[in-house]
Amino acid sequence: MATRDCDPLVRGVVDVVRERLFDADALFPGRAHSFMGLMADYVDVAPQTWYMEAFEELEALGHIGIEANGMGFDAHARLSADGRLYVRQQRQAEQEAS
Repeated sequence: MATRDCDPLVRGVVDVVRERLFDADALFPGRAHSFMGLMADYVDVAPQTWYMEAFEELEALGHIGIEANGMGFDAHARLSADGRLYVRQQRQAEQEAS
């Protein structure tokens, strides 16, 4: 799976966005979710540009669906099947490690 070089802090935001997209998709499966809305508690620590960087990184990884869009400082997306699989595998690995 291809990945781009990105700031480690942005990578952390990518991980959180991916997790929150997974949970939001479970609650509202037919809706694209606002990254800024999902990350409202990060508004004081994450520059607005990080949301689009997270969108671009998830898109490069194939972790967001084809209906995704990013404009301005916000993005709206759902996870792709690969993105959901990634989150499930990460959660399973964390459970097995604890």
